[in-house]
Amino acid sequence: MKIHKLIAPGNIFLDLEADDVTSALTAAADVFAPTLGLDSDEVLKALLEREALGSTSVGDGFAIPHCKIQGLNRIAIALVRLKSGVDFGGKDSVPVSFLFVVLSAPDQPASHLQVLSQIARVLKRADLRTELLAVEDREAVADAIYRTASLEGL
Repeated sequence: MKIHKLIAPGNIFLDLEADDVTSALTAAADVFAPTLGLDSDEVLKALLEREALGSTSVGDGFAIPHCKIQGLNRIAIALVRLKSGVDFGGKDSVPVSFLFVVLSAPDQPASHLQVLSQIARVLKRADLRTELLAVEDREAVADAIYRTASLEGL
């Protein structure tokens, strides 16, 4: 499973309001779950349960909240940029402004881990992180991810 095939402009949400982890994940679940035919409360509950195990912040203002959801038969990714940074409790103490939300079917653990690994790999590129925090529209976000994934061979 390649991340560039899972990123669609319709699942990119820019400048959502949030002031803490719960409101950030609520905002993400509220906009993403309906695109998948899922209940946003169920998605939020699963994301919060995963976050309670440990912060999904990967540093430099980015987090990869993720969980497995019953009723989903594939992996889905939403990209969410927040209007202002939120403290996710990351090791670097940089407020999180950008989320890669990954939802997957419970019976696809290998694909789930592969996608998380690919996201972490592209996020190691400082040029991508800078671009994602600055671009003005969904298509530019998608283009930046596609371009970086291609450079990384993903």
